[in-house]
Amino acid sequence: MSLSMTQRRNTIREFKENLGLLGLTTADLAKYFDVDERYINDIIELRSGVLEDPWIIRNYLLRKAGERGVELKPFTALVGDHHDYWFLDGVMIDAGELQ
Repeated sequence: MSLSMTQRRNTIREFKENLGLLGLTTADLAKYFDVDERYINDIIELRSGVLEDPWIIRNYLLRKAGERGVELKPFTALVGDHHDYWFLDGVMIDAGELQ
């Protein structure tokens, strides 16, 4: 499945705004996930080529927001339960690890 240009633009903006709301950087995410920061940037810019990666980052941000009591800007394209999308690997997303 692919996103429209508007959805892509909004999702990229939402990732960046939510990182800011949580006081996190791409370097923080890279350290947490033990991956290169460039890969985090590719995910946030929706260039990683792995559909599950943005969902993994999204779920991490939602979890952090819950822990910190921070209200995030809602994601407009990455919504609902990832298990409801037949084209996503729910097991991979649930594991919460980037490849």
